[in-house]
Amino acid sequence: MLQETKSYSRRFRLKDSDYYSPDFQRLRVLQSLIEQDFRRNRDINVYAVKMDTSIHALNKFAKTYLGRSVYELLQDRIYREALYLLQYSKHTIKEISVLLGFSDTPYFSRWFKQRNGQTAKVYREGFKI
Repeated sequence: MLQETKSYSRRFRLKDSDYYSPDFQRLRVLQSLIEQDFRRNRDINVYAVKMDTSIHALNKFAKTYLGRSVYELLQDRIYREALYLLQYSKHTIKEISVLLGFSDTPYFSRWFKQRNGQTAKVYREGFKI
């Protein structure tokens, strides 16, 4: 009898199945929406509409599972992209600010410095050899 239990548990592992909890699926949808649209869309209301929920409910959901609001998740994604572009692209800082949806390069520089502690120019120079 014990042998049968082992073989049964080997055949039906949760990690091998395509089942994900509804909350995990919602997190994946939110992450996917942010990933697809973070350069063009800064309005979290659009994400709430696409997920068929209210902003309040979506923020509560994100804070519960990720510890951050949707706005913070969006800002984090933009910041990660800024870091990547500053390190690995040949775009000017002005071009990067436009690519990331900033209409004003000085605002982008202040925004970046607030998160990184140094300006985009100083950050980029740290990677030059």
